[in-house]
Amino acid sequence: MKLDFNISEFVISGFFLPSYIADKILHYHILPMQKVRDIIDIPIFASQRSGYRPVSWELKRGRKGNSQHTFKGKGAVDWTCKNFVENQYEFLKLIIEYTDYKRIAVYKSFIHCDYKETKNGKRQLYKSGADSKWVLIKNIN
Repeated sequence: MKLDFNISEFVISGFFLPSYIADKILHYHILPMQKVRDIIDIPIFASQRSGYRPVSWELKRGRKGNSQHTFKGKGAVDWTCKNFVENQYEFLKLIIEYTDYKRIAVYKSFIHCDYKETKNGKRQLYKSGADSKWVLIKNIN
């Protein structure tokens, strides 16, 4: 399998990236999404380099610092693709089919994907409202 991603695409604002986080980005995000990229055959990428965000970055923006993007667990990536509006349904379908992401939330211009355990243990699909609050659409599987 040829990898078409660079780790630097997943680091917001050029912060130092610890090697253990680079390993998580590779194993939990790049490798599963490479399958999706190969099938959909359009450019897909981390929206605004939205993979790893250090806790300090989160705190400086008034956040709590416990985002899945801080990679305390397996981490999170906000994925997007070329012509997102017209391709989002196929993109979402492939993410559901070819990855093990536990929580998938569809926003206006990207799809947030992470591995945080859900209350019922099932994979879940959400839609994000204008206020960025998630509404559960359905359990997956």
